[in-house]
Amino acid sequence: MGSEISFQDIAQLVRDVVHPNDVGDVPYIGLEHIEQGTLRLAGWGRATEVNSAKFRFRKGDVLFGKLRPYFRKVIRAPFDGVCSTDIWVVRARAGFDQGYLFYWMAAQDFVDFASSGSEGTRMPRAKWEHVAQFTRPRLSLPEQRAIARILGTLDDKIELNRRMNETLEAMAQALFKSWFVDFDPVVVNALRAGNPIPEKFAARAAHYRDNPDALGLPEDILRLFPARFVDSELDPIPEGWEVKALPDIVDIVLGGTPKTSIAEYWGGEVLWASAKDISNTSDIFITKTERTITRFGLEKSNAKLLPAGTTVITSRGTVGKLCILGVDMAINQTNYGLVSHLDVDKYFVYLAMNNLISTLKQHSHGTIFETITTETLSGVKIVYPRKEVMDIFSSIVSYFMDNIYCNILESQTLAALRDALLPKLISGELRVKDVEKILEDAV
Repeated sequence: MGSEISFQDIAQLVRDVVHPNDVGDVPYIGLEHIEQGTLRLAGWGRATEVNSAKFRFRKGDVLFGKLRPYFRKVIRAPFDGVCSTDIWVVRARAGFDQGYLFYWMAAQDFVDFASSGSEGTRMPRAKWEHVAQFTRPRLSLPEQRAIARILGTLDDKIELNRRMNETLEAMAQALFKSWFVDFDPVVVNALRAGNPIPEKFAARAAHYRDNPDALGLPEDILRLFPARFVDSELDPIPEGWEVKALPDIVDIVLGGTPKTSIAEYWGGEVLWASAKDISNTSDIFITKTERTITRFGLEKSNAKLLPAGTTVITSRGTVGKLCILGVDMAINQTNYGLVSHLDVDKYFVYLAMNNLISTLKQHSHGTIFETITTETLSGVKIVYPRKEVMDIFSSIVSYFMDNIYCNILESQTLAALRDALLPKLISGELRVKDVEKILEDAV
């Protein structure tokens, strides 16, 4: 090891400026698409949706958010595309490993160094000339690759969990839509019984008439569904089911904020979620927040401690972002908590609201900020099944959701391990051979 090497010796800044009109419908990554501190991409847009000049990047490039660098918005590009000019596009110089460069830039000491040399007060931006001077011990190329492999194994497992969760959530949403929107089991039973099928479900009926086994539900479950439709205020619904207003199945709770000027209200043991916390998470469940409040602060404000399993919806700004509280926590006044009544499945509430998001957005109010109000939520109507159907739905969907929650917790543990190992490996304090056994046990 011995000597030191500077960042400018290992990295080159790529300034391939393009106009979106000249690159076609390629992915676009803005700062809003990169999660804060997790090294994860939350999503992306399209170049056709933006107007001003952008930087072009290639798959594998390091993308580093230079605006407010302390947010640690750092990812490796998973595809070719264009990005905001508030993002650095960085490639390793010859003789250096691109994966190693990514972890060099993702390490907290590099982020802190970039922040310390930022220019601007309200919107500080990192300066390339400053970070260029940052140094680390010189490592051989095989050592660089070994470090990238070790840390990349952890990130690969985190990414695998994310993809598994996407699949599990899609399965839960598909089940909800099939049973409670398209009423597929009722259509199948009505076909078997020779009962009339409403025009609204004619296409579904034709599908199952041609493919009688397509639904694939066991007979004991299928028998729980009625075989006839009846008219309702929400068009035809299954016989014996009800149309319920949202307040009939949940308590609608508006959050609150303790006075920021009173120190005793803040920094306690109660997690407190702002709209920013809700909007910034790409997971179904939220288990961590940027700020916490004290029990004293909770008692002295309109904030209420909501139970794990509560569906939370943002009501202002980023209207209609949904998540589920993974643990008990309080929320601020730009969020509503939907606390399920005792006989109502908490995941049914989340999936029902997720299905109604576009409708809620259409009924939002306001000129400066779009806002969902208590009145908006109280006007939501939901088709509610009989208990036996709700019970079997709950047992099936809980398997999906509980596995999602476990994967999220595992990924948080793996990310913490990665962030603990990263500075020690990249500084040479730990060698790869010392870490391999730890990694074997973790993954």
